[in-house]
Amino acid sequence: MKRHPLLALAIATAFAGAATAQVPSKVQAKHDAVEKADVAAADARAARENAITAQAAAQAAAATRDQGASSARGAIAAEATTQQARQSAADAQTAAHQAIRAADEARSAQAAAVDGSNPQGAAEQARAAMIEARTASAIATDASGLARAAAAATAEANRLPGTVIAPPSDGRDVDFLVVDANADGSISREEARAHTALSANFLAVDVDADGRISRGEIDGWRR
Repeated sequence: MKRHPLLALAIATAFAGAATAQVPSKVQAKHDAVEKADVAAADARAARENAITAQAAAQAAAATRDQGASSARGAIAAEATTQQARQSAADAQTAAHQAIRAADEARSAQAAAVDGSNPQGAAEQARAAMIEARTASAIATDASGLARAAAAATAEANRLPGTVIAPPSDGRDVDFLVVDANADGSISREEARAHTALSANFLAVDVDADGRISRGEIDGWRR
């Protein structure tokens, strides 16, 4: 069927407009891919730096432990905190590797967006890789902080006397279920930070010096 000349012109104009509209979309996709790859690379660098910091903290904790504690109980606590620092350093290293891999994937997606036929799809891949790198970097940051805290706790443990008595009144308002944030049945040093008095008396309340506070140890503190 023969189309009206004006209708044919309108259809042709619509197709031309659609093709023109796709141009900035592709250009924007390429720009987005480059931006996301740059962010992923920055996150990977930050994760690597945090992994290095965590490793240094673990080494410092081990060196402090090796200096010797003033009591047997302190030696047990120092060993526990040194292990915590070592594990946190390992977690930071793993997260850094994940961030670096994600950053590499973001760069590959960037290249595909710039040179390939589907820049929008490649830009989405770059965005997903950036999110992965950002998440891994955050994990490395947290692990680095835990490693540093464990190193400081090792020095504190070395000075721990054989017998420590914490003020019992300070533990009366500890809600074990609330402070035990991950509900694993014990309170870690990190979780104890939510309660000022418990954090300040952590080593005293942690009677068996295993680096975690049980419900029984909390009950003993309340007496």
